[in-house]
Parts: sequence; structure tokens; C-alpha cells
Amino acid sequence: MTPEKYKQLSIKEFTQAAKIYDSGHAGIYEMCKDDYPPILAELEKEPFHDVLDCGCGTGPMLELLHQKYPDKHYIGLDLTPEMIKVAQAKKLSNTEFIVGDSENLPFAEDSFDAVICSNSFHHYPNPQAFFNSTYRVLRKGGRLVLRDYTSSDFIVWLMNHLEMPLANLAGHGDVKIHKVTEFIAMAEKTGFTVLTMEKQKGFRAHLVARK
Repeated sequence: MTPEKYKQLSIKEFTQAAKIYDSGHAGIYEMCKDDYPPILAELEKEPFHDVLDCGCGTGPMLELLHQKYPDKHYIGLDLTPEMIKVAQAKKLSNTEFIVGDSENLPFAEDSFDAVICSNSFHHYPNPQAFFNSTYRVLRKGGRLVLRDYTSSDFIVWLMNHLEMPLANLAGHGDVKIHKVTEFIAMAEKTGFTVLTMEKQKGFRAHLVARK
């Protein structure tokens, strides 16, 4: 499929998911909640003020951050208008939710102390463009905190050759699961210094990189 077809498939999938995403009965999307505490813990290691959430969905991660740090400034960006509509209805102070593409972030250089991305990266047809774009909008010394799927090279191969095609047939906009070495290579190619790249339980990748 072309990059545009993958993105349209994701929009179609998450337009439907927006109806149940915050319900507590979100099916496969419930597992996304497991990534929020590790991201919060990572952010809290250093001072921050401006945070961008790429692939924010209905805004649950920013909602969590806002509850704890209501005076910080947050922007959530998602490709799916219906997700953003649900997020905007929460009316969080100091928080904006906008429709946009994580591979081409519509922000000026040096705009954020931190960029976070949770369970969205495997939907990106041009993952290097995401790294390039996040690097550009981060301030010097700023951090990217990224959580997504990974595993051993063999399991990743199985996921990409068996699970991904089936997911696409089922209407999911999944593109590719990446190896640990691929995460590191993409980050470093952009200019990031990789602080942490862990393969964690539950097939989770945990990447922290500094500009």
C-alpha cells in the first residue's frame, strides 16, 4: 500500500475507535493505557514546560499530565479528526488539540521541551520523517519519549509478515513493527543522542532520545 492509503486506513479505524476509546471497554486499545505511567515517569526526571503528544488520540496521556501539572502547556496532535473532536470536548486548560500529521509537524523549530509518542509509531509509513520532524520542533536538550511495539528480531519478522497483513485486512492502519536496532538507527540518523532504548515486557519498546 502507499503511505496515503495506510493513513486513510488509520483515519477510518480510529474514527470508529474514538466512540469507545475512553469508555473503559475499548478492546485492543485498552493496552495503550499501560504506556502512560512509564512516559509520565520519564518526563518527571527533568523539568519541562511545553509538551507535544504525537498520535494523541482522545488525549488520555495529556489528561493524565494535566491532572498532575495543570500549569504546563500541552499540545496533542492526531491524524484523525474524530479523535481530536473528542479530545477538545474535555476542555483542558493550557491544552490544544489539533489535527495533523506526525511525519510533518506543523510547528516552528525549538517549540517544545518534550515530545511524547505512545502506541502510534507503528502506524507511520515514513518513520524517519517522524524522527526528523520531532528533532526540528524540540528545543536543544529536549527529549523524545517514544513507546511502541518491538521484540526479538525473529518475533518482529513474524509480526510484520503475518500479523500486519491480517491487521490491514481487518481494517487496521498498522504499517510496521521495528527492531531495537532500527529505532536506534533512525534516531541517530536524525541527530538524536539515544539515552535509553529498552525492550520491555509486553512487546514494548521504550526509547528516550535527546536533541
